[in-house]
Amino acid sequence: MNRVRMGFVGAGYMGQLAHIANYAALDGAELVALAEPRSKLAQEVASCHGIERVCHDHRELANDPEVEAVAAILPQRLVSPVVRDLLDAGKHVITEKPMGVSSEECAELAALAEERGLVYQVGYMKRHDPGVRLARRMLEGLLESERLGGLQFARVWCFGGEWKYGIEPPITTDEPVPDGVSPARPSPQWIPQDLHGLFNRILNVDSHVTNLLRFLIGDYDLEVAAWREGRPLVVQGWAECGASCVFELGHLPAPRWHEGVELFFAEGTLRIEPPPPLRRQAVARVVLHEMGERPRVIEPAAAPGWAFADQARHFLASVRGRERPASPASDAVRDVQLAEQAVRLVMDTRNAG
Repeated sequence: MNRVRMGFVGAGYMGQLAHIANYAALDGAELVALAEPRSKLAQEVASCHGIERVCHDHRELANDPEVEAVAAILPQRLVSPVVRDLLDAGKHVITEKPMGVSSEECAELAALAEERGLVYQVGYMKRHDPGVRLARRMLEGLLESERLGGLQFARVWCFGGEWKYGIEPPITTDEPVPDGVSPARPSPQWIPQDLHGLFNRILNVDSHVTNLLRFLIGDYDLEVAAWREGRPLVVQGWAECGASCVFELGHLPAPRWHEGVELFFAEGTLRIEPPPPLRRQAVARVVLHEMGERPRVIEPAAAPGWAFADQARHFLASVRGRERPASPASDAVRDVQLAEQAVRLVMDTRNAG
C-alpha cells in the first residue's frame, strides 16, 4: 500500500486524542516524526503510537524529506506561522480550526497552498460525520423534489455542554509549557479588548456550526447582531439560496452537548444535532418532520462512526488525490470572514446605541 508518510506538530490534548491516535489506527498512514519541544512528552507519545522519531521543533520536521504530510495541532497564535513554514517546505497540511485570526492572513495561506499544489485542510470535522452526510443527501433530495416546498428559514445554535464524553486522558508530563506558548489568544487590532473573548469563541467553538450551515445550504451573509456581556450572541442574515438564517451562540449550562441546525421548509423541517465532539462511534441525530395532510416523523440512522476518524482517513485520501478535500483552506477562510463580520455588527450596534 502507498502509505502517506505523516508528521505531527504538537502533542497536546487534541493532538493526541483527536489526531495522532486516529492516524495511528489507519493502514494508509506511516507515522514518521513528531515535533514537540517537551522532550519527555514527545518520547512518550511517540512510543505509545509507534512514531519513528521525534524532532525538537516544526522546522526540523519541515526539513525532513521523509515527511510528506503534517497534522499541526497547535495553540491558535502559532498556527499561521507554522503552516507557512510547512507549506514552504512542500508538505501537505491539516490543522484544527481556526486557521488564523484574520481573514487576510488566512487567504494568504490558502493561496500559498494552491500555488504549491498542496492540500491544506482545516479541521471542520462535522463535515465528515456520517449523520451530517446523511442529512445533506436528504436535503439535496428535498430541494430537488420540492415535496416540502422551498427552504424558508435556518436556525443554528451552539450552547456547549459536555464535549469530552468520558474519553481517556492524554499522556502528560511535568514539563513546563514551552517558551513562547501563551494561553492568551490573539485578535486583530481593530477589535476592542472587551470583544476579544467573543471573537475567539466564534472562531474556536461556534465556527463549527457556522461552517456546518454553509456545508448544508451554501454561503450566507450576516446583517444584524445582538449581544451583551455574559449573554449569548444572536445574529441574523440571509443565505444565497434565499433562506433567512438565525444564529444563537453562547455558553449555557447543559447536561449534554447542545448544538444543531434546523432547516424549515414550507411543509416540514429537517433537524441535525451533532454529538459531543470527542464521543467515539456517535453520529449526528437527523430528524425529518413532514407536515401537510399526512404528517409523519422520519429519523434515519446513519452508520456508526467518529467524525475525527473519518476526517483523518479523508485527509490521507486527499493527499493521494483519491478524494477532493471537503474542508480546504480556500473555503475555511470564509469562516474567519464571518467571525469578523459578526464582531463588526456587534460594534456597529453598540456604536449606534
